[in-house]
Amino acid sequence: MDANPNEDDPPVQTPARREVLVLENVSFRDPTRQSLTLRDANLRLHEGEFATLGIPIAAECRSFTSMLQGLRMPQQGRISFDGKNWEGDDFSQHDWMRSRIGRVYDGTAWIENLNIYENVTLSERHHTPRTIDDIDRELREWCDFFEIDDMRGQRPAFVGKAFLKICEWIRALLGSPLLLLLEHPMRSVPRTRFDQLIKALRMMTSRGTAVLWIGRENDLDDLTFPEQTLHYRAVNNKLVLIDEGGQ
Repeated sequence: MDANPNEDDPPVQTPARREVLVLENVSFRDPTRQSLTLRDANLRLHEGEFATLGIPIAAECRSFTSMLQGLRMPQQGRISFDGKNWEGDDFSQHDWMRSRIGRVYDGTAWIENLNIYENVTLSERHHTPRTIDDIDRELREWCDFFEIDDMRGQRPAFVGKAFLKICEWIRALLGSPLLLLLEHPMRSVPRTRFDQLIKALRMMTSRGTAVLWIGRENDLDDLTFPEQTLHYRAVNNKLVLIDEGGQ
């Protein structure tokens, strides 16, 4: 017979989840673009969490996402990645932090004088201690997963947009990043590919990767995300959590 628990025993403490991306009272505006504009915006994304961010139809998100990577600075407020911020001049530390972030870009994001294979593996080859054989093995696994042919020898300018976008997915996924930033990842890709991408992202979140999927509000409303997805919207220049994913 099991012993009764001692009522005086302290409750079991659940370990705090690692904070991957934090925005605290951030204000940001890029006057050169129709960028997503923020004022005193806040967001917290923990390891293993999947979140969407719906932005206005007319808004551009590339400058905003670059700010999350420390490539742009907010007018005020603080942004941290894995407990570290982007301030100061420790550029080697910042480069290492960025090597732990995978990104799918809204718009052109290829070095034209490199082939697709060289583009996709560039960060892993230069910012991690991994061997070429190890990188190539993971690359083959993702190519098989997404059912695409080998990208070696092909140039970005001479392949279809859908194939190129899937190669962007693979580039972002390589190396099991701590954070994935996805700008309109389904743009130019057939809707039939959505389930494949979601399956890949669920695999990543199960390993602790945090995912932020950024898209136009109307596009996100037409997609079915996993049950526990957090849904944010940019409302009156704030980031508002509108759905806690059934939690």
